[in-house]
Amino acid sequence: MSFSYPVAVKFSEIDLAGVVFNSHYLTWCEDAKMAFLDDVGYGPYRFAAEHRLALVRHAEIDWTASLKPLDHADIRVVVERIGTSSFTLRHEIWRRGEAPLLTATCVITYVWFDTVAGAKAPLDPDFREALHRVQAPAGQG
Repeated sequence: MSFSYPVAVKFSEIDLAGVVFNSHYLTWCEDAKMAFLDDVGYGPYRFAAEHRLALVRHAEIDWTASLKPLDHADIRVVVERIGTSSFTLRHEIWRRGEAPLLTATCVITYVWFDTVAGAKAPLDPDFREALHRVQAPAGQG
């Protein structure tokens, strides 16, 4: 499955070097994650109703090109791994245009958290199945 989340670079996201300040990439990835999970049936209201959260456990970002003010990009979200109590998403940030360009890749592992127990928990079976339905086949994505 292919999922894409649009981003328009704002002037307020630019640093002194004239490019997007690095922390904004994580903010964009969080927005893309929530839109992606909503698309597979696990949006924020369902999380709240079921007393679950997907909390960041580990994040890695590799930058390969810069984004500047008024650039438009798409964040392509792919399920990379499904574990017992965690899952990993790869967020590829592509600058739009005649020659789309990969500008960054953010690989983020999320832990499934039970807000009532106040601790990590095994992935709910229905959530696990939703992720499996959209997971890229091995070697793709």
